Amino acid sequence: MELGRINLIRTSNLSDLQDSNYLENLIIALGFNNEILREQPQVVRDNGGGLLIWQYPNQFSKYLCLLSQFQIQSYLEIGCRWGGTFVLTNEYLKMFNNMNKSSLAVDIIDSPVLDYCMLNDEAQFVKMNSQTRKFKNFIKNTHFDLIFIDGDHSYNGVKNDYEISKNSGSIFVFHDIVSDECPGVVQFWNELKANNGNIYTFFEFVDQYKDVWDRTHQNFLGIGVAVKK
Repeated sequence: MELGRINLIRTSNLSDLQDSNYLENLIIALGFNNEILREQPQVVRDNGGGLLIWQYPNQFSKYLCLLSQFQIQSYLEIGCRWGGTFVLTNEYLKMFNNMNKSSLAVDIIDSPVLDYCMLNDEAQFVKMNSQTRKFKNFIKNTHFDLIFIDGDHSYNGVKNDYEISKNSGSIFVFHDIVSDECPGVVQFWNELKANNGNIYTFFEFVDQYKDVWDRTHQNFLGIGVAVKK
């Protein structure tokens, strides 16, 4: 992880950071994970390295713009893997808010995000299985303004992560809500929307890339946001 690229965020104007076109190009410049996956558009494959982000920039840019409208001072990411999404999100939120509480990244495997956390007092990485009672006890007395769920992508897995954390957050974000690779997440997200309209306001960012569609005829990723009313 090339943490020096963080300066691209820190030196940006706040007005630019609320422009989805600017953010889309910024995310590309920050760099993506170096895996070769069939769901990756060419723009991701051509810009590997840097912060090792694994997102569609045309989705994540619009999602970040939405976040800029809220006061967010604490962040939990369940399933951080390489850590690029966590670093980008935390740095983005710091540009608009005083992150004086905590930003916590969780995964069942070691992550290079630990290097970032060692340099930023508000950030912490914990190696832990979110499906366990240990994790439930770990967060039960903690509140996070924003919770990003991107761990176990089975139906029971994403449901469990939500059930464990639903009393600990204000804004819940789910990854892969339209992905043909993650039918369990798609099902859970659709059920959440159908059954909880009185509790949440929902937003979706599901833009696709033509080159991926032409190659696979499938949809991938997708970001769903549920904001407590």
